[in-house]
Amino acid sequence: MKVFLHCDNANEAYFGKGTKLTVLEPGLNITEPTVTVLRPSPKECKYRSPKDKRQGKERDEREEKKTIVCVASGFYPDHVGVTWKIDGDEIVVKDLYKDETTSVATGSVALQEDKYYNITSRLRVPAKDWFTFEKKFTCTVSFFNGTHTEHYSDSIYGVKDKAREKYLRITQTAKFSYGVFIIKSSAYGAFVAFLVWRLQRSARKHND
Repeated sequence: MKVFLHCDNANEAYFGKGTKLTVLEPGLNITEPTVTVLRPSPKECKYRSPKDKRQGKERDEREEKKTIVCVASGFYPDHVGVTWKIDGDEIVVKDLYKDETTSVATGSVALQEDKYYNITSRLRVPAKDWFTFEKKFTCTVSFFNGTHTEHYSDSIYGVKDKAREKYLRITQTAKFSYGVFIIKSSAYGAFVAFLVWRLQRSARKHND
């Protein structure tokens, strides 16, 4: 049986500040977490609070949000903490379901059937951030292995907003088509004016 002490000053949501005594179960080895960041669901729309739903408030595209999920699994023991960064800047932990622009919610450590642990954290960001191409979202899990803390990370990147791109393409095509129409109309008008001038000139010569 192994026993070690872990002084945790960062994640009181899980352990509380201070020192935690851990007794390792026989047959279980210290195992680092596997960290995976999952993309938002394409069907996800803006979160509406129960109050908004009761008042029948409509969805506001400017307030649309996307939820990025981080899953750390298969670790033992359960001394972990989760942090998020966007383009290298760490996100201060906030309530996922309040109206902050960007928010984080991390669940409690859960014991799996194989006696190892997993934990899930959610980063909620404005949809425009997710649709910023190559914007980097990083989840880092700190894991105390009995002697020191190690860090394990995974990242995903923002994508292009295909709907917006399609709209811009349609708009540009429409502008181009309109421009071609104006040029053709001008050319046709000039041609008609030239024909009228020629006919009028011919008529004056005939009368003379």
